Amino acid sequence: MRRFPKGVALVAMLGVLLWPRPALAITAFDILIPKPAEFFPALIAFIVIWVVLAKFIWPSVLKTLDSRQQTIQDNIDESEKTKLDAVKALRKSEAVIQKAQAKADGIIADARKSAEATKAEILEDARKQASELAERTREALAAERDATMDELTEQVADISVDLASKIIGESLDEDAQKRIIERYLAKAGDIDES
Repeated sequence: MRRFPKGVALVAMLGVLLWPRPALAITAFDILIPKPAEFFPALIAFIVIWVVLAKFIWPSVLKTLDSRQQTIQDNIDESEKTKLDAVKALRKSEAVIQKAQAKADGIIADARKSAEATKAEILEDARKQASELAERTREALAAERDATMDELTEQVADISVDLASKIIGESLDEDAQKRIIERYLAKAGDIDES
């Protein structure tokens, strides 16, 4: 705050008092200019009040104004600091969000790779199981065919021996006849397979 020198008011008052006035001229402004008998006590009272104000009141007013100005400046500085802190926090949170997004993208990529690998393993296992099942089925079918062929050969041999016995009218050695027929059918089976 700007301070005025203490003597400025005193000089201004003395200047008004000592300003030359015409002695006989009475104007409308004469009522505004005090008489010397009223002026000096008023001047002394003014100077005393002015000194009391300048000595006791004005410094406390200036101190209060300076304090208020300092408080306002502190509040402005604090708000600037808070603003800067908020900007830093925003940048920091954006960086954290970007890191989290990158990490999430990495997790998703890893999950996709893992899913693809698992899918490939499952498909390979399914192919192996299907291949094993097909092989077991072929083996079972071959065993069933062999068993059916053996049973059929035995039935054909029995029927052939019975038929030959009826045609010839005598009893034949069934075991010997069965062996001959089975040999013949086995040779016929070998010819069909090749």
